[in-house]
Amino acid sequence: MAKFQLKAPIPAVLHKPGGEKESMTLPAGTVLDEATRHSGTLEGKVGVYWEGRHYSVSLKDLITKSEPPRP
Repeated sequence: MAKFQLKAPIPAVLHKPGGEKESMTLPAGTVLDEATRHSGTLEGKVGVYWEGRHYSVSLKDLITKSEPPRP
């Protein structure tokens, strides 16, 4: 499973229980885990996990504003 550490904040959509969605910003320094299988990920976005919660984010933001996590 891929991990990403954010170099800058990125917009995200939090997937809440019951199907609710909330727009928010994930802060710089956050370490995200790739969501390999999650049907709730929004179309055109990629799924990630942070602190056990599922988010949809832009692939472009993830590529340009993240790096491999520091040990």
